[in-house]
Amino acid sequence: MPFALLDQAEQNASPGKVGYFLRIPSPFFMAYARRYLRFPSQILGREMEMLHFGHHGYPLICLPTSNGRFFDVEDRGIIASLSHHLEQGYLQAFCVETLDWETLFNRQLDLPQRRERWLLLEQHWVEELIPYAKAEAQNEFLVVAGFSLGATHAVNLTCRHPGLVRRCLALGGPYDVAALGSVTGWDPQQAEQELYFINPLAYMSNMSRQLWDQLGGRNTELKLLTARRDHCLSDNLRLAEVLSRNDIPHQLEVWEGDHDWPTWQAQIRAFA
Repeated sequence: MPFALLDQAEQNASPGKVGYFLRIPSPFFMAYARRYLRFPSQILGREMEMLHFGHHGYPLICLPTSNGRFFDVEDRGIIASLSHHLEQGYLQAFCVETLDWETLFNRQLDLPQRRERWLLLEQHWVEELIPYAKAEAQNEFLVVAGFSLGATHAVNLTCRHPGLVRRCLALGGPYDVAALGSVTGWDPQQAEQELYFINPLAYMSNMSRQLWDQLGGRNTELKLLTARRDHCLSDNLRLAEVLSRNDIPHQLEVWEGDHDWPTWQAQIRAFA
């Protein structure tokens, strides 16, 4: 096993963020496991932190918001909203890092360097994380869920590797990566060229249904979940239009709500 649990001394040194079995920050008893894991990734040349919840069921990989950490999904109530799913053994949740501050948001790097770092992270997910999660769950039905920029990562992972992901829950994501210059500092015109293959609205515009099926997407569920007061609503509508035009199966849900955790808690509880 490539992952290792912290020993008891390390657990005691970091209250609230580590542990296993039933160490759940809730006033109620929860009948599912919680484990803190460290993964020595050969691809990244470093250890990656993760929280793993549950004991049975399909693997659900959770990706946090921009510059978020692996523990944010728990801290923001997503795990609590999935408590029934976890207690009944429907799913296991793997909450992981996205390293935005080292990749897309790293202003010390030029665009090609940021792109290559993100692609290296994707390689880690594809070749190390996903095989581990499937093996740990003993279940090939992989679900990926992301929140805000985490949804961008989830859509990229799914649309670039549809044969690996059976269901994508993309909650409140921006899907025109080139247009994120106001928060990343890059020039949008340069980004359109340099980031084409990690920009869903760009490369999915040229994705045919035939190629999608050839890549393994025939049985992939792609769900775009947004809200009426979500500032990323327009990107969701644009991506849904692109997918519809190219006959790529997908589902668009526009709820009442905001670009915020309470909306995402309700949505993931409904669709996970």
